[in-house]
Amino acid sequence: MGSHSRNVILIGYRGCGKTTVGMLLSRELGRPFVDMDLSIEGKYGLPLSEIIKRFGWEHFRKEEKAQVLHLSKKSGLVVATGGGVVLDPVNVDLLRASGWVFLLWASPEEIVRRLASDPKPLRRPPLKGDLLGEVREVLREREASYRKAAHFVVESTGRSPEEVAGEIMQRLREVGPNG
Repeated sequence: MGSHSRNVILIGYRGCGKTTVGMLLSRELGRPFVDMDLSIEGKYGLPLSEIIKRFGWEHFRKEEKAQVLHLSKKSGLVVATGGGVVLDPVNVDLLRASGWVFLLWASPEEIVRRLASDPKPLRRPPLKGDLLGEVREVLREREASYRKAAHFVVESTGRSPEEVAGEIMQRLREVGPNG
């Protein structure tokens, strides 16, 4: 499978810019864009916070896994994954086999700033108490998984979505048509 048909997959913690950058790449590459969290919301007609409240995290992770399996059989997509998709090694193997995986990395401070200005905070399950402390802890827990899953790491701290998308486009040009 040449890189022209490989999926472009964005991973990273919430607030790293996966959805915004994914929409920009979709336009730039002329490819369909799939936001996994939005797809799951669409299936249930409920925001993620409500799905998780009603059915639990385990159920949500099963939905996510089914979606990864479905998307890994397709090509030519831009995909924004949920923040915890890398916690399952099977998901990681499927994503890496079906496309180029880009980790969007941001500092905990940047993530908190972005989450605070999110116009749709209810899309995300509520984060309790010390937000910065929680983000730092989750990033510490997941960083190795994120980096292991990624073909490329793109720093998004202090950069616009356009700059991040531009770097990804450059990386895609570098891997060439048969990458």
